[in-house]
Amino acid sequence: MLPVNNTYGKWPLSGEIDIVESRGNNYTYKQGGNNIVSSALHWGPDSANDAWWRTNVKRAALHTTYAAQEHKFGLEWSQKYLFTYVNSNLLQVLYTSFNEPLWQRGNFASYDSNGTKIVDVWSQTGRDSTPFDQDFYLIINVAVGGTNGWFQDGVAAKPWSDNSLTAKYDFWNAQKQWLPTWQTEGAGQMEVSKVEMWQQCDGDENK
Repeated sequence: MLPVNNTYGKWPLSGEIDIVESRGNNYTYKQGGNNIVSSALHWGPDSANDAWWRTNVKRAALHTTYAAQEHKFGLEWSQKYLFTYVNSNLLQVLYTSFNEPLWQRGNFASYDSNGTKIVDVWSQTGRDSTPFDQDFYLIINVAVGGTNGWFQDGVAAKPWSDNSLTAKYDFWNAQKQWLPTWQTEGAGQMEVSKVEMWQQCDGDENK
């Protein structure tokens, strides 16, 4: 989920909510494939100070994979807390209480790498949940590759390097290596049966 408006500034100042993320690789993949899902919040003064690692939790499937059957991935979000879950809100993945200002929890540096003073733009709201106090919209997508470390260099014959200037080209040229793994039954795709959203107002739950 991404903010409808970048009220507090560009990413990740205005936040990002990852309800569920998972690699499409199978369960034997060293970093975890379709046997692991994770949830994360991205928040911070700039991309170099993204505090996602403070709000990131993984949940492994027990003796199976998440691709073996359909699952429900959910988010419950209020002014006091935010949590994600799998199948039931009792099976929580990430739980974050808004009981102190996130800027304080982030323990961010006073200056960035260029020596510019980092200013807390969230304190003006007086809300502990800032920047997660704005309207967000939902994204459902299948991302391929990437150069941000999500796929570690040198693992499972990865056909590109994160630091390469031709990473996309290298990946495409290696399609004979990875394309067959997408063409087996049930692989290389995401199936969504439905999306539901509710908003609770004054004690009434509205779908």
